Amino acid sequence: MTPQQQLLEQAVPRGSSLYYSVYFAPRESQPALRALYAYQREITEILREVRDRSVAAAKLKWWREELDRAFDGRPQHPVAQALATEVLPGRTLSKEQFAQVIEGVELDLDYGLYPSFRELSNYCHQVGGSITELAVQICGFRNPATLRYAHDLGMALQLATLLRNVRRDLDAGRLYIPEADMRQAGVSQADLLAHKTTPPIRQLFEMQVARIEDFFAHAFAHLPAEDRCRQRSGLILAHLYQAQLAEMQDAGFPLLERRIHLTPLRKFWIAWRVARRPANRKQSP
Repeated sequence: MTPQQQLLEQAVPRGSSLYYSVYFAPRESQPALRALYAYQREITEILREVRDRSVAAAKLKWWREELDRAFDGRPQHPVAQALATEVLPGRTLSKEQFAQVIEGVELDLDYGLYPSFRELSNYCHQVGGSITELAVQICGFRNPATLRYAHDLGMALQLATLLRNVRRDLDAGRLYIPEADMRQAGVSQADLLAHKTTPPIRQLFEMQVARIEDFFAHAFAHLPAEDRCRQRSGLILAHLYQAQLAEMQDAGFPLLERRIHLTPLRKFWIAWRVARRPANRKQSP
């Protein structure tokens, strides 16, 4: 296995939600989607791999330069090479959208907490929303309204990812829940660091799920019928995340004690149903 193949497989591991999302995507779009998600993983993992702020900043600066090289056809990194060969040819994609992921992680260098949802939403759009918008363009669309779907879907997916990873991020010194929400629920950061889901913390998590589901609802409402089939990859990811959110709720949100997983078989079943019946996108999995 080449270094490029290994990195692409790590970004979309077999049995993951991304794996089934890509598996049921239009066949011609699959290599580009794997490369896109590998690029996102390379950037967002920098803060988890590097604790020294100056080193992380230097790596992000290098990736800005590597992004320029990829668009110029002379990339060095295996993932950037995949972008140059699988994603960029034949498509008119904005370099700024790729760069937004880097900008979002740079924001992470300065923010340990987010005062309100306004600041957090900017981060979510940069780190996750921009990638979802690129994925929508890779899969193709006819109706410009699909770009509105892409924005709302990207916000929902990123917020759901942050909620799912709340324990891991807390242990790394970061918290992606608005301080305004915490005050409203009567929860402090110290409460969360105790790693025990109390009733106020459960209420706080419920607030986050309500916001996420609102973004999902808006995304589904904005997806034109003529683009549903080509956008089944994103719809599958949405339904998988909604199913995981439902599992979290049913379990009482033990997110500080353990992770909630869907089995690969259940993921496949949900993905298959969505792929077979894309018109039923508003039904819960």
